[in-house]
Amino acid sequence: MKIALYSDIHAQLAPLDIVLEEIDKLNVHWEIVIGDHVMGGPEPSEVVERLRSRKNCLPILGNFDRWVIDKVDEQDNPFPQRNEGSRMTRERLSEDQINWLRGLPQELKISPEPGHEMHVFHGSPGNDEGALPLRLSDEEILKRLAGSTSELLAFGQVHGPYVREVGQHTLVCAASAAVNWDGDNRPAYVILEYTGKGNWEVEINRVEYDFESQAKLNEESWVPDGVNQAKTIRTGEFWNPAHMPH
Repeated sequence: MKIALYSDIHAQLAPLDIVLEEIDKLNVHWEIVIGDHVMGGPEPSEVVERLRSRKNCLPILGNFDRWVIDKVDEQDNPFPQRNEGSRMTRERLSEDQINWLRGLPQELKISPEPGHEMHVFHGSPGNDEGALPLRLSDEEILKRLAGSTSELLAFGQVHGPYVREVGQHTLVCAASAAVNWDGDNRPAYVILEYTGKGNWEVEINRVEYDFESQAKLNEESWVPDGVNQAKTIRTGEFWNPAHMPH
């Protein structure tokens, strides 16, 4: 079984399309898209339609997606600075697209054979606002896994792809297909291949694209933080390094 993983598109169509061009060459069985499809960029409707058009595509919900569909901007919440982005993103989605997002699962579990399982979630198990950044110790990681027993854990959220062994788990971060914070501004995706008897082969891939055009699109768009997002698209670093989100 061969699976493509990508995540954290944040309404950025051009980098998503270049990732999909590469995936189309690889004859994968499934594509799993690990949340944050909309909000954070100028093309939420276009990204939703692209994902809906993909055969064998299994998207899950991310926290940004949930904020949009649940109208978190109309509630007391810990992220008031993002309320305008949530509202304006929702205004650019059709009711049909919002309903499609609303129908997505928050987590997936896939077993290619009995006794071997992959657990897919956006942030951390049971918490789409959680995160598993590389800076955490093994003990901190295990605490955030909330008792998950799956041998492979696939997620997004931290915007820098990595593979790491922690206890009996293999951690695979697939983010981001659009906006990364690890010093490399190229979109990322992961290819997983299960070859049997608990063996998962993991390959992180990065692709080149016209990031300057996408940065300018963000700068000149309706997106409230478009100028900051453009900085990240250009540099591959979070625009405010003193206050990293995770």
